[in-house]
Amino acid sequence: GGIGLAGHAAVRVVTERSALAMPETRIGLTPDVGGSWLAAHAPGRLGEYIALTGATMDAADSIIAGFADLFVPSDRLDDLQVALAAAAERAVGDERRLDRADVVALVESFSEQPPPAPFDTDRTWIDEAFAADTVAQIIGRLRARPEAAASTCADALETLSPTSLAVSLAAVRRARALPNLRTALEQEYGLVLWFAATQPDLVEGIRAQLIDKDRSPKWMPASIGELAPDVAETALSYRPTPALWS
Repeated sequence: GGIGLAGHAAVRVVTERSALAMPETRIGLTPDVGGSWLAAHAPGRLGEYIALTGATMDAADSIIAGFADLFVPSDRLDDLQVALAAAAERAVGDERRLDRADVVALVESFSEQPPPAPFDTDRTWIDEAFAADTVAQIIGRLRARPEAAASTCADALETLSPTSLAVSLAAVRRARALPNLRTALEQEYGLVLWFAATQPDLVEGIRAQLIDKDRSPKWMPASIGELAPDVAETALSYRPTPALWS
């Protein structure tokens, strides 16, 4: 339970043990807690890929995608914590705040270059496929790619909630045009309540993944081809009560 908090922190540290994901499409939902905002500002089409597939990112991938800033080996975390506490104490003694530049410089003194990132090699097919206009076209492009990983990605997408995929694709792309995180959170709030109030996939996804754990959800509709063409626009137009911001 971390991206909603750590993903928006001023300095975000990952280690060789870190695993980051926004897997909401697996339960019939859409990225929330500012996940669409982070995804929207990932380079290339990584944002669409992360939001739709729910793929897990390691430390190196999360830095490339903009979900983290610096890599610190886990065996150096205790020393980093001591150094941060000492720096904060000195700042208090000097009657000043420990600003972001101070923290970044300190963390950088403990950081290292992360291992090679899978995204470094996968960006070619991810960017080409996930630039398509619709989920169906994305899957079609993935099927046409020579890379085995692209075919595996297409297989995975076809197991996820079609409604969630279509709405998440639209949400990330609309978030790119939003002015700030606050407006992205407002958009996500409306989408989450739209799913909760109107869509059976959320209940079914929670049942299949978290309650019965049979991992066999029965999505409604069951396929991309059965989706209403305006489903994403309907979701984005939903106005919940009460509003998120008064």
